[in-house]
Amino acid sequence: MNSFLKQTAESIVRQIGWTELSKATLVLPTHRAGITLKDEILQIQQTENQRAIYAPRVTTISQLFDELSPLYAEDELMTIVRLYRLYAKLNPKDLMPLDMFYGWGRQMLADFTNVDASMPAEEVPNFFDNAIAATELEQLQIDADVRERLQQLFNGKEYNDPESVREQYKSIWANLYELYKALHAEMQAEQKGYPGMRQRNVIEQWDADSVQAHIAGRTFVFVGFNYLLPVERELMEHLRDARQALFYWDYVADFQTNEKAFSFAVQNSLLLGTNTQPQQWTEPKEIDIYSCSSREVQAQYVHQWLLDNYTREGERVGVVICDESMLEPVIYTLPAITLPGKQEPTLINITKGFPLRNTQIFADVLRWLNSRENGKADDIVSPEFIDKLSAYLFPETTPTTQTAETTSAGLEWQELLQLESSYQVRKILNQMRKLIADGLGDIPYTLKLVRLLMRRMMENVTMPFHGEPISDIQVLGVLETRMLDFDKLLLLNVEEGVVPQTQADFSFIPYYLRKYYHMQTNDERATVYAYNFFRLLSRAGHTTMLFANIGGADNSKGMSRFVMQILTSPEFKANKLSLNESTAINRKSLIDEEKQSLIEAKGLANIKLSPSALNSYITCPYKFYLEKIRGIKEPEKEENEMPANVLGSLVHNTMQAIYQELGCDNKEPVEIQAEKLAPYKEDTKLQEMLAKAYEELNRDQQRYHRTKMYVLENQFMDNPKIIQYVKNLIDNDLRTIETEGVKIWKLEQDFYMKLPVPEIGDIQFGGRIDRVDICGHKTGNERIRIVDYKTGSFKSDKLSVKADEVMTNAKKGYVRQTIIYSHVLMSTLDDSKPIQPNLFFCTGDMTGQPTVVKVDESVNDYRTIQESVFPKLQDKVRELLQDAQFPQCAEGECDTYCAFYDLCKRKKKEF
Repeated sequence: MNSFLKQTAESIVRQIGWTELSKATLVLPTHRAGITLKDEILQIQQTENQRAIYAPRVTTISQLFDELSPLYAEDELMTIVRLYRLYAKLNPKDLMPLDMFYGWGRQMLADFTNVDASMPAEEVPNFFDNAIAATELEQLQIDADVRERLQQLFNGKEYNDPESVREQYKSIWANLYELYKALHAEMQAEQKGYPGMRQRNVIEQWDADSVQAHIAGRTFVFVGFNYLLPVERELMEHLRDARQALFYWDYVADFQTNEKAFSFAVQNSLLLGTNTQPQQWTEPKEIDIYSCSSREVQAQYVHQWLLDNYTREGERVGVVICDESMLEPVIYTLPAITLPGKQEPTLINITKGFPLRNTQIFADVLRWLNSRENGKADDIVSPEFIDKLSAYLFPETTPTTQTAETTSAGLEWQELLQLESSYQVRKILNQMRKLIADGLGDIPYTLKLVRLLMRRMMENVTMPFHGEPISDIQVLGVLETRMLDFDKLLLLNVEEGVVPQTQADFSFIPYYLRKYYHMQTNDERATVYAYNFFRLLSRAGHTTMLFANIGGADNSKGMSRFVMQILTSPEFKANKLSLNESTAINRKSLIDEEKQSLIEAKGLANIKLSPSALNSYITCPYKFYLEKIRGIKEPEKEENEMPANVLGSLVHNTMQAIYQELGCDNKEPVEIQAEKLAPYKEDTKLQEMLAKAYEELNRDQQRYHRTKMYVLENQFMDNPKIIQYVKNLIDNDLRTIETEGVKIWKLEQDFYMKLPVPEIGDIQFGGRIDRVDICGHKTGNERIRIVDYKTGSFKSDKLSVKADEVMTNAKKGYVRQTIIYSHVLMSTLDDSKPIQPNLFFCTGDMTGQPTVVKVDESVNDYRTIQESVFPKLQDKVRELLQDAQFPQCAEGECDTYCAFYDLCKRKKKEF
């Protein structure tokens, strides 16, 4: 396929010539497109001109502005603090705190950049006068989008009512122009500028020696641009008038499917001229459009699609992720493809940025900042505080020796991601340290402020993957596809609300004013997205699209309006199919490859298996396969009721908080006295313990990258239930203390052993045990108890299992898990006391009932059943790692609430 960039490379060589090529600057929307264009020129040079030449420079338009402007770029955080200082001078009486202002400041800078990029300096006063008059004339009838943005920026209850929003908005407008002028003046005096200010400065100083010296003798080649900000268009006009510019626009002539898609490119070619011809649509493009039951099915399909579609070297294959949250599940599905005659698998380049907020170090930072051991919210923070955080995160280095230098040789993508995320956090720590050292005058840096600023900065970071930008296989987002063409193309999540993207039009400036002054709005952004989407399709050899059915497991809205346009367009030949019916995924080959990777490529030492994971496999092998091997995660859901697992965690956390306050530290057993435990049944004391439980729960939510946070005061429907469950457990413990005595030893502690697996080797096996205690010292029947808390209702059959079904009965997970933990504990403790597995049901209906589990008979010491249970455990784990093909549950046995039900379509249980 003769790609757009190849055609452009051939034209550039003809227009400029080999001898003058070193004086050319190639300006493209993305660096990746620039590297590809440069490579196309290299390919031509190797066949047409064997002499060595200097390559042209490659840049983006924002970097070109930075090069031409004498103003230095300032870090965004420093500019926001600068803006806050100016705001404090204008509003000394009604000053909002910096942690609230941070969101306002970012929006102000975005609006100021939009103003500077859209109009010359002499129009700015008139714009602000008109804007203020308009808001006063309409009595501050704020746009719905603006109101939504303001409410998101507010961080206090006093700003939640509409009148407060209105007053704050009025206050912003009263000072906005003064802030704009003051910021310009102060930064200009220091020869600094924010993005829009630097861009406008280039145009205003165009005839200055500093600008002319940079452009003298050079030819600027603008390739593949679409929507242009006024300041960008003015830059191109200046270079065109100086006969120092070439323009290459990529668009389809008379495109009917979406009339707006190529409108900006057509306008640009008419206004600025062109050195290329538009595409002529000669025959319909063939596209396969598959409906799927869910986004998980789409992620799975990537594996098989790549195996089927990448068949020879030089074949350009692209996987486009329209929904960025699909990046991680897609990465886990990528196959290793080794072409015939090759020794190494083909490199797969991943362009899509990975959010820093989804990494472990993000959770580590927040956990440390939220820890009471590191200070209170109102504590004043010094630069040494940041050094302490840095030492915690990176104990092997000091702040002065931290560097971004890394190597990708021999590292897995997870390791590269860890290195990159560490580097990004180091940069943010350095910014914070400098900011604190510079100070804010009379405004103190509190721990609360630092905590919020750190979180806000980290949430705004996405990290690039290291890879080969011109490799045959590319995984990328829609924006990253600009100027790239593919022989075969797969697009995921082509659903309404995703394609095109829907987003609030956040700005302090009302929509109609931005339209009147030709400032960018969501209207232009929607047209830009349409351009990127249809340009990509117009250049592809063959395209496959996937979308989730409307109202599927992930509440998708069905096919995109763009897909509907394609289905009715004569410019496309669309084949609408169902992935489940028309394209079978070769599950056996997938499983074999992934298990090989799991066991061999990663090594046995890195395999960790827990009793709960084994239970998951026994209950539904296919669900285990999706979760544990394919790495597909259940999406978070917004639920009115607290999920059962969250409620259970709060019960566990509350019990842990109680016993920790009574001196239990997971070291030596601590005997519990009834008179010290009984006061914890009082509601006031329980509320205090419950508050600690919520803190621990939210730390776990952050640790596992879940966005849902739980607030004690908001869960008024669930808190009484949790408190009652805890009271029931305390009552049970008080009875045992009175009759036998209880010593608490371990709480929420991880225990692992090396499990020898026949035909495979040793693996790490174990997990977190709710509680280990010692009881019976008052009666001479001292034993170690494994205690597992359960929030479900008590039934006697939940405590027992037949000996021959201990590793096969899917309904006996409670018993099996507790028995296995007994073996793990026995293997890790040097203690001869009997080890007794127990289930404590919190609902209160277990009063007077036994808690010891049964394997035919009550297991008063695990050692008595060890010889019959342990070989069954080994065989089941060997089966999982070596033999299993992970079949689905039988018809009628599916869990009604299974998150993966839509992937297997089995008949659910009948009740």
